[in-house]
Order: sequence, then structure tokens, then C-alpha cells
Amino acid sequence: MQELVVQLAKIKTDLEKKLNHPFLGKHLPSPVIDEDKLLLLYAIFDEMDLSDELKEHYIITAMLVQIALNTHDDVSTKNDINSQEFFERQLTVLAGDYFSGLYYLVLSEVKDIDMIKVFALAIKEINEHKIKLYHEDESKELSILESLEVVETSLFKRITQYYKLDFHRLLASKFLIYKRLSHEKFHSYDKGILPFSYLTKACSELVEETTLLLNDSTFKNPEIKKLLVKRLHAIQFYESLHDNNAVEEGL
Repeated sequence: MQELVVQLAKIKTDLEKKLNHPFLGKHLPSPVIDEDKLLLLYAIFDEMDLSDELKEHYIITAMLVQIALNTHDDVSTKNDINSQEFFERQLTVLAGDYFSGLYYLVLSEVKDIDMIKVFALAIKEINEHKIKLYHEDESKELSILESLEVVETSLFKRITQYYKLDFHRLLASKFLIYKRLSHEKFHSYDKGILPFSYLTKACSELVEETTLLLNDSTFKNPEIKKLLVKRLHAIQFYESLHDNNAVEEGL
């Protein structure tokens, strides 16, 4: 597993170098890199007969898309803000646009028009469902769940559909929506968009389905499976820790 961890660390370092901008870095926090998404992208592209350099290109490109989308989510919509907050809001918009431009640049280096179309379609779907979530009636639980799933998994679904990797599409979808709903449980008592009881039931089902998929999985590199199982257990641990705290506090 150590070799895989080293490879992932290298890709993460290369991604951080691309994300580094002296002016933005001086005024804004560094973008968060989701290491689970990085691992899942590695698992997907590792199945393909591509050079290591090309695999890294695609992984970094997909992560840049994800980070650009996440950065735009951080843009404040408050009206009553001071000059410093206004400055930071404008910079956050600029950072999201900058990261978006980076992914086009990386793809242009490998001259892959088809993959640009794949990413563009995923971005369109994700943005549509983010808008839908913003306006959704809280009582429409299934609709909210559907939109959350699109937001978290569309990028992975589109890539795996393009390469006809059906198993990886299903695994990434289950893993990522479980992680998102597990995260939502932490906010279900203040600003959560789904009830705690609903999230608990959904998480229980999703973690069981994800575990079964991993148990039945076969990867080119068996260390990927071990690391995915380890990450799934870590998410479960933090979820159960939160649940225990919630019970103790009588929430």
C-alpha cells in the first residue's frame, strides 16, 4: 500500500503546485483537496491502458474541475458586508474562474476534445442541481437526495460512462453519496437540508451497499481496494462518533 500512497501524494503535490497562485494564496485559504475523490479518480484511470503521465493529467484535470466548483460554492451571498468581505468575495469568484481555466489548459495540453465535452456535461448537471437544491422545498426528501447525488457524483459518472467502467461508476456513486450524507448528519440540527432520521437510514443502507461492492471488487492494483476499505471505515468511525455524541447530548 505504501507505493500507492506515495503515488497519490505525488499527484496531490503536483495538483497543489497548479493551484498555487501567489496573490490568491496571500488573501484566501488554500483550496481543499478531497483525497477520497482523488483516490477514486486514481482507481478509475488506473484501469485504463494509459501512460502514467496521461493518467495524472486526467486525474488532475478532474480534481481542478471539482475544486473550481467547490470554490464557487464558497462565494458569499450576503448583502450586508464590509469592504474586506467584498474584496474576499470578489477574489473567491476570481479563484473559481482561475481554477476552471486551469482545467481547460491541462486538457488542451493533451488535445482531448472528447474529455472536455465529458467534463462540460458534468459541470452543467452539477450546477443545475446546485440551483435546484438552493430552491428546493425541504419536505421533498427524495428530490433533495437526487440533487445531492448528482452534485457529488456526476463528474465520476460521466467519466466512467465515457470509458464504459460500469462497476467503478456504481462504486464511486455509492461511496461519494454516503460520504456526503454522513457529512450532512453533522449539520442536520442547525442548517441541515435533510432530517437526521432520514440521513441515518440512508447512510446505513449506503455503507452496506458500498461494503458489498468493495468486497466483490477486483482492481488492477489490489492495494486500491485496501485503501478504499480503509477510507470507508474511517468515514464510518467519524459518523458513529458523531451519533454517539448526539445521543449523549439528547439531540
